[in-house]
Amino acid sequence: MPVTRRVLGASLVLPLIRPAAAQEYPTRAVRMVIGFPPGGGVDIVARLIAPRLAEALGQPFLVENRAGANGNIAMDSVVQSAADGYALFYGNVGNLAVTNALYRNLNFDTSRDFIPIAQTMESFSVIAVSADLPIRTLPELMAYARANPGRLNAGSAGAGGPSHLALELFKRQFGLDIVHVPYRGSAPAILDLAGGRVQMIIDGYSLMRSAVEAGRVRVLAVTAVRREALLPEIPTTTEAGAPGFEAGSWHMLTAPRGTPQVALDRLEAALRRALADPTLVAAMAQQGVAARFRSQREAAAFFAAERERWTRVIREGNITLD
Repeated sequence: MPVTRRVLGASLVLPLIRPAAAQEYPTRAVRMVIGFPPGGGVDIVARLIAPRLAEALGQPFLVENRAGANGNIAMDSVVQSAADGYALFYGNVGNLAVTNALYRNLNFDTSRDFIPIAQTMESFSVIAVSADLPIRTLPELMAYARANPGRLNAGSAGAGGPSHLALELFKRQFGLDIVHVPYRGSAPAILDLAGGRVQMIIDGYSLMRSAVEAGRVRVLAVTAVRREALLPEIPTTTEAGAPGFEAGSWHMLTAPRGTPQVALDRLEAALRRALADPTLVAAMAQQGVAARFRSQREAAAFFAAERERWTRVIREGNITLD
């Protein structure tokens, strides 16, 4: 009888121990891998968020930079890691929604191999022109492009990146013949825009703010559904004469598929709290981006729609980097 009691007691206690142990996640440092070098937009926002996750969950969250190939090196390293919640990928629209359409021979698929934990931010882009161009409204720009096919040069941060794809979407949506000029990043593209060597760009405002304030670049429209607090006098694309055109960027924290649900839930809850903190919201606003929380379910639906949208743009534009 004593033996029976001991066996029965153990059988009752063990099921209670397993969930309790799972609830302890994380028990050691967590890596947040990003696909860009230090100092860029994704890196800056990741380093704003990481300390909040560490504080909420009681373990270090270490930002690890693995730059190259539009984030493919970083994503591949996370997919090859154990799906235990200790290797996460923090990426943007170009990494998660675009890369599989641009690169045909990858070892991973972002839809198949990653699970969105939450969206963390969104940023708007603007349609801007060189101040040397005698154009002050978006309809004037579109009329100029139609009257001068192939004579308008548009810079971008690189072939296949968000600014390039936004340009391709703009061209196709409104039937415009504009020459794409790719650069190695936004900074040199905006420098040439300010110098008049290219005439237009569709990119993030925070990157060109100093050139706008210096009078070298003119913003014509915000590519968002509503006006932005940073540029209250600038119309949206719909208001300005390009209805339905929207383009911007977003970030998501993701995990390899197979990561325990308890880890995903704890990370989601920590991000929800962090992105409701006015201090973090203000810090992100200083970088020209808006805190934007979407839950696992919401982020997954949004990601699927974004991947479908940009894949269509890439296929129709016959854009590839392979």
